[in-house]
Amino acid sequence: MRTLRRPVTTTAALACAAGLALTGCSLLKPAASGPFPDMTGSQVANKSVTALRGTNSLTVSGNVWDAGKEMKLNMAVSKGGDCKGTISSQDGSFELIRNADSVFIKADEPFYRAQMKDLPKEQADAAVKMLAGHWLKSKATDQDSKELSSLCDLNELLKEFDKSEGAEKGKVTTERGQEALTLTTKTNDGTETLLVATKGEPYLLKATNTGKEPSEISFSGFNEPVKADAPTGKDVIDADKMG
Repeated sequence: MRTLRRPVTTTAALACAAGLALTGCSLLKPAASGPFPDMTGSQVANKSVTALRGTNSLTVSGNVWDAGKEMKLNMAVSKGGDCKGTISSQDGSFELIRNADSVFIKADEPFYRAQMKDLPKEQADAAVKMLAGHWLKSKATDQDSKELSSLCDLNELLKEFDKSEGAEKGKVTTERGQEALTLTTKTNDGTETLLVATKGEPYLLKATNTGKEPSEISFSGFNEPVKADAPTGKDVIDADKMG
């Protein structure tokens, strides 16, 4: 059969060449249609993450898994490192504010109980009574603060979306009032679905992942100021003064 393909192809090509000036050639690949017609699904995915990295700030919200536990977050993050938001899990919840100088965390009792589970009960009770519901202030340069600050690192938050491979284009849908192209990628654990804005900047608007540890993350508030004003007053406890 392979010997038949060349003559057929050659004849068709000659016919095409002869009629090209008048009618065009039906053998030519039709022009791609839809959003991002000249890009593959993976190229669109990578472009959407690049667009996010180009923002001065954004809000990331949704459900993720960390160390085998589901965690809900809503964080406004700026490229300069300022951030403000809330994080909660089965171990409790806390508010976080970070600016250039300090990190402030305001956690509930379940959160502190989980952190102090290995302390003697009397000691843990005293610490929880003092800290729960108050803003605990620490220097942004402290080691513990640096670990919390990773939640405010835009590049760190976007790392898992880098270098998309195998993404396929799907239907055009709507996400929070914005037209978006659906991209899907099969993974070892399920399916990753990305929604990319088709109008204006091609921002990644939403990412979902199925599997044992499903996640759903949305991106919004692009280039909106992050109000990371430091808390003040009696509600603030300075970690450096606690000894």
